Amino acid sequence: MFSSQFRGSRGQVSNAVAVLLAAACLFTSARADSELEPCADDAALQRAVQRLNEVRQQGEAPCVATKVAMRTLAWDARLAGSAQEQATDLAQRDLLSHTDARQRSFGTRLRSAGYAAAGAGENLAAGQPDFDDTLQAWLASPSHCANLMQPEFRDVGVACVQRPGSRYERFWVAHLGTPVRSTVTASAAPLNGALFAAR
Repeated sequence: MFSSQFRGSRGQVSNAVAVLLAAACLFTSARADSELEPCADDAALQRAVQRLNEVRQQGEAPCVATKVAMRTLAWDARLAGSAQEQATDLAQRDLLSHTDARQRSFGTRLRSAGYAAAGAGENLAAGQPDFDDTLQAWLASPSHCANLMQPEFRDVGVACVQRPGSRYERFWVAHLGTPVRSTVTASAAPLNGALFAAR
């Protein structure tokens, strides 16, 4: 299980590493897309977002020092698309990594999806049978929990891809973010030189 977060030059960057399935990084193999299957339909993904928002509204996650209700995350098709691409990439390679097969970082992948982020977080997990189990694993990890409970985040996209017969079977990806337009004025500089940190 991995998480990653970055913020634009106006924010702070946290440097911590959370590697709960480190062995997954060492195993690679290629598979055709035809062997991949979705493991969550649109209704299941919407329920996942609803469940995540319930946790944020309760404000009682282990990584939150004081109980504070967080803003509700809105489904964003660009984040969902980038999460789907990364889940597919991970399933094809049967590993967890914040860098895709083309060696693109999380921030580069978001920009390719058309999401200009003032800040964003990526949580990865593999092997959990459903989103509730995935969410519980993320909440139990301080860095993953911090991504999910980031009060500035406004948008979310979640994806799950399964590869039958692979080491982990299911690959979960959550992309969370705040678009540039919601935190800086139009005249401000774009995210050139944004800092990236694995968490």
